[in-house]
Amino acid sequence: MSPSKPVNGLKRAAPSSALSPSNVVAKKTDGMASKRQKRDGNAAGKDHALTPTPAAAAAAAALQDTGSHMMTQLAYAVDFLKAKGTSKTLQEILNHLSQQHMSETQQRFLAQVMQRNSRIQFIPAPKSKADSAQPPLPVWRTGTYQFKAKLPGVNNKVKLLEFLQHKQDASCTPIKDIKDGWPDCDAAINELEKEHKIMTVRTKKDNHPKNVWLDNPELHHEVDVEFQSMWFQEKLPSAEDMPKMLKALGQKATSDGPKKLGNLKNPLGKRKKAARVQKKFENEHMRNIFEQHKRKDA
Repeated sequence: MSPSKPVNGLKRAAPSSALSPSNVVAKKTDGMASKRQKRDGNAAGKDHALTPTPAAAAAAAALQDTGSHMMTQLAYAVDFLKAKGTSKTLQEILNHLSQQHMSETQQRFLAQVMQRNSRIQFIPAPKSKADSAQPPLPVWRTGTYQFKAKLPGVNNKVKLLEFLQHKQDASCTPIKDIKDGWPDCDAAINELEKEHKIMTVRTKKDNHPKNVWLDNPELHHEVDVEFQSMWFQEKLPSAEDMPKMLKALGQKATSDGPKKLGNLKNPLGKRKKAARVQKKFENEHMRNIFEQHKRKDA
């Protein structure tokens, strides 16, 4: 039977196209594409989860701006209290900073920051009976704020002398620490120095006081002008003539230095050579061999 003829008058069905190699490759590529899409979808989902929403980003930026804004206002508040030198309420500070229209949350945050600052001293309000006519203020709005200097209370001549008298050591007191709580102290420092109540070290360039020590006016004695003129009129010999004049007076100049030992005779005499002590012979069983070797060498 010829293979081209149909069997039983029926035509043989063509092989299915699904079994063709091209279709098999297409199915494999479709499977790989679906996996890649799934992987890319998961990565996009993760990136989307890590990316903040516009509302969250705006809230974070606003919070950061608020924090930096409060730190700036805190610096201005410290300068304001330092310049005034007296205690101020929170409302007075807000009025000076032109921040009286801030929200209550921001005002409370500024009050908390000022109370924790090391350069500001918070003075709580004294307890008083409640007034029915006026509603009581919140606790964070009460109290006053005052600048805390490096030397608290040193703002006049009397306080400065008391501080120096109570020091336990002889260390200096820098002028910059005094000016931290007493900015205009230059005139008072000059007056105390003229009265010999304090001693100062001044800068060479501007002659401004730099450091301060306590002095005692009872230890200061005036020297007559005539004696001062006599003292400064007395001329000292030159550096070349000074050793000769000292030698004439039987003294030695320090520039001569000690005498060299090489120029001196040996005061101890000739050193004697130390006698050689014979050590104990430990290898007794080899003594004969050593003696024979010595005889051969001799």
